[in-house]
Amino acid sequence: MKHKIILIILFGTIFTTLIYFNTKNENKSYLALGDGISTGMTPYHIEGYNYNDYLVENLKNQNKIHNYYKKYNEVDETTKSLLHKLDTNKKIAENNITINQAIKKSLIITISLGMDELNNFASKNILTNSYIKNYIENYEQIIKKIKKISSGKIYIIGLYKTNFLSETKLEYANQLLKELANKENISFIDIKEITNYPKYFNINKNYYPNYKGQYYIYEKILKTIN
Repeated sequence: MKHKIILIILFGTIFTTLIYFNTKNENKSYLALGDGISTGMTPYHIEGYNYNDYLVENLKNQNKIHNYYKKYNEVDETTKSLLHKLDTNKKIAENNITINQAIKKSLIITISLGMDELNNFASKNILTNSYIKNYIENYEQIIKKIKKISSGKIYIIGLYKTNFLSETKLEYANQLLKELANKENISFIDIKEITNYPKYFNINKNYYPNYKGQYYIYEKILKTIN
């Protein structure tokens, strides 16, 4: 009888330990949110290796991350459409969990919003400060919703100049993003200098970076994390 009790306790301890480590590893996740920059979209309408992929590879090699949620982002994502995903708790079949579950499980969350949204709008309309303010207000709602369910580290990626996003509008939008980051105690990744290097783009009039440009963004984030 005594041996049976010892065996029961032993198996119970092992079972509890396995559950603990499986849960611990499950919660060591990485979540990528955002638009075409986040998906690695190229001027050729093909998604390539992106800054999230580089960063996840690095973190997995250090055994810091076990899961990678990358199907919640999409080309032409806007602050409004991401808010809708959060409000409806969208579920992705590939992961079989909702976006809010992915947020809760993630130690690191990166967000890239604005390059598609502002450029698409500016290509057909006059991009006003009022429109940019509305974009920032939506962004703030996104951050607040995420922080309600996540204790992970949030990194928001800044903007850079394009044919439609002028230097003046860029500085204004980035300044508001920085202020939002400071207010919410999250990290802002400044990548505006990426346009100083033509090697990071394959087509002059297209703002999607090539794999070298994506690696540049990855290095900027990694430097902040380290």
